[in-house]
Amino acid sequence: MQVFKTYFKILKKQLTSILIYGAIFLGITILTTSSYRNQGNEQFKPQKVNALVVNEDGQNEFVNGFIEYLEKYVTYVEIEDNEEARKDALFYRKVEYIITIPEGFTEAFSTGEGTNLQKQIIPDSVEALAVDNAINNYFNTLKVYKKHMPELGYAQLNSYIEQNLEKETSVAFDVVHKYDKAYSDQFNKNYFNYLGYIIIAIFISGVSTVMLSFQNIDIRRRHNSSPITSRNMNIQLIFANFIFVICYLLVFIVAGYICNPYRRIDANTILYWTNAIVFALVALSLSYLVGIAVKSKKAIGALSTAVSLSLAFISGMFVPQEYLGESVLKVASFTPSYWFIKANNTIATVTSYGWDNISGILAMMAIQLGFAAALISIAMVVSKRKSQQAN
Repeated sequence: MQVFKTYFKILKKQLTSILIYGAIFLGITILTTSSYRNQGNEQFKPQKVNALVVNEDGQNEFVNGFIEYLEKYVTYVEIEDNEEARKDALFYRKVEYIITIPEGFTEAFSTGEGTNLQKQIIPDSVEALAVDNAINNYFNTLKVYKKHMPELGYAQLNSYIEQNLEKETSVAFDVVHKYDKAYSDQFNKNYFNYLGYIIIAIFISGVSTVMLSFQNIDIRRRHNSSPITSRNMNIQLIFANFIFVICYLLVFIVAGYICNPYRRIDANTILYWTNAIVFALVALSLSYLVGIAVKSKKAIGALSTAVSLSLAFISGMFVPQEYLGESVLKVASFTPSYWFIKANNTIATVTSYGWDNISGILAMMAIQLGFAAALISIAMVVSKRKSQQAN
């Protein structure tokens, strides 16, 4: 196992940069953990949500009464009157809820025609549920009054609704575990999405540098003249790479579990772990190819930064996929990182574990393994050509 031991001796020289990447990532994770803990502590307290109302129906008693009622649940924020400004406001969390009252809404409601308010919210926003409930309560109550008191105007109806909805009934029941699961999945989704960037950056920086040392033409000629066969050397290198990748990834899996304030081991958690291991194999294959194909350490450093950042930005590691344009997502779909993020996002929504729900996630993992197989095949071809050159 001489090659195996040599691999880790060379890897030890890259330990500083590997530890720095990992320490920074874990430090950021610990800092963000407090925000998730605070969310869970405040989940039963009413909180006003920053909201924007886009009124396309004009001023009237009905609309004005609704807007005045909703002010108990939201804080109105003024935003420029264009679609781009609204999207930016959602992205930068200036508002969490945008309500559009469409033209003709008052007339349609008065005549009983089917029409709905339009809303835009921050994905996975738990606070938005409180606004949804408030809106549903208002219109459901208004329909009841209007059905039995059709002669009343909207000003009088609004006063009745306000008195009615001010009455509260205390109900106690245990649903904390449901909120814990929701916050746990949200934490895991964000954690493993960001972890994808660290996996690519570290593995290319570490594995590729070690592989580069073994690809030196003088080293190859010495190996060719040694009793260790090329096949034996490759097996030892693959085994060493696999041990490094699994051990390093296990550190982050354990750290993510410990840092999660709502930690739990369920089917979703196991799917996150499995998806991370699959993506780590893809990153290992890519690193193996880079280490064989590239000729200098400086080039590996540049590739590590360029590849990890470019994949992170276009696939949804840094910016959620729902905020990316269709053209960007189409390009990203030809990368394994896109399917890694898509699988994480899908896992976060799974509540039942039938084949119909799990098959899509397994298909995304299979696509990632397909990328890994393709990268390894290319690496084997490059390695064989280099061996022929060395001979």
